[in-house]
Amino acid sequence: MFFASASISTISLIASSQLLEDTDPKLALRLNPFNVDAFITLSEERLGGPADKADIDQLMASAGRMVAEAPGDARLYSVRGVAEAKKGDVEHALTSFRHALVLAPTELQALQWMIGYSAEHNDQATVVDRVDALFRRWPDKIPVYADRLPEIFRGADQRRLLVQRLKMAPPWRVNFISSLSKSPDGALFAADLLWDLAQGQGEQNAGEINQVLGALLAAGRYDEAYQTFLVTLDDERQKLAGNVYNGSFLDAPSGSPFDWMVKRQPGLATSMAKPGDGASTPGLSIDFLQAPVRDPGIRQFLNLASGRYRLSVKASAQGAVLPKGLFWSIACFKPGTVLGTLPVEQGTYPITAISAELVVPPDHCGLQVLRLGTRAMTGSWNDRYSGRVRFDDVRIVSAP
Repeated sequence: MFFASASISTISLIASSQLLEDTDPKLALRLNPFNVDAFITLSEERLGGPADKADIDQLMASAGRMVAEAPGDARLYSVRGVAEAKKGDVEHALTSFRHALVLAPTELQALQWMIGYSAEHNDQATVVDRVDALFRRWPDKIPVYADRLPEIFRGADQRRLLVQRLKMAPPWRVNFISSLSKSPDGALFAADLLWDLAQGQGEQNAGEINQVLGALLAAGRYDEAYQTFLVTLDDERQKLAGNVYNGSFLDAPSGSPFDWMVKRQPGLATSMAKPGDGASTPGLSIDFLQAPVRDPGIRQFLNLASGRYRLSVKASAQGAVLPKGLFWSIACFKPGTVLGTLPVEQGTYPITAISAELVVPPDHCGLQVLRLGTRAMTGSWNDRYSGRVRFDDVRIVSAP
């Protein structure tokens, strides 16, 4: 009976200790001196800030007892490593962290410490291996290290090591590029990675590219965004490049801001025929549905150097009724200054070439927007659009 009561009491203490290991680790250890989880929590609290020699010595002694009880728990060796590093004993700290990673290659504290140590000693190859392990097991750490890795891999030679790992398409690649894109400096570093991946025939991901382009544009890095767009085009899409990308509508929109952006809008239906769709010729068709139209939802960002240009369009129409007009326009993205407009006639007519000239100023116009618009300010049903308008070609060329 006595032994049964003692066993129940022991089990009760262990259970109580487990319940308290996160909220009150000190009490949890009093109830069960060998509660490893409580010891880890308490150690992280004490070693996370300033710690005097007495505290460190006490933790080291406790860690030794814990290791004897649970020799396979890698976290205990990390606690020893942190304590030894706090004492300035780097060599013993290295030994402890390395042993922790032998026991558990994704032990968090050991990985993070070894990443920092390897970076300080310019061992970028080891940093890549450790970061790979960290991001696979602890994806919530990706945003933290997205701020640090650009400095560690700032040189082209160092960056090449990271690019080689990205070429292998690790599961954390998309989240890493996304996290980099959260800051202007990170977006520039991400653009460098995309350049390296493109030049090395690495796998291209349209979502990654467009996210980086959007971040660069938001940061006002227009030239870098456009150059990144061009560099990351594959061989087939390179053929579509020009002052207007895919101006002859030979391919479907890619989602890039420097490609056609076609947004579904009320009052019209937009279609883009390309070779292979059964259409005789490629083109952009707009069917107006007897409704008011404020914005047809078609635009593309441009990166024109300062100078004089001619906007040329090939258009045709079938029974087009455009009560508030329809026109192409080019404007500076900021501050929105309109540089030129090109009206599209209503009615019925075959393919007709129309053009207008414009001048891009040398200042405050590093990014331009080409868009199709109307003069409608409200959605009045007195101004209902109907019929079809089709565009076979939109291009911008330098003008004398």
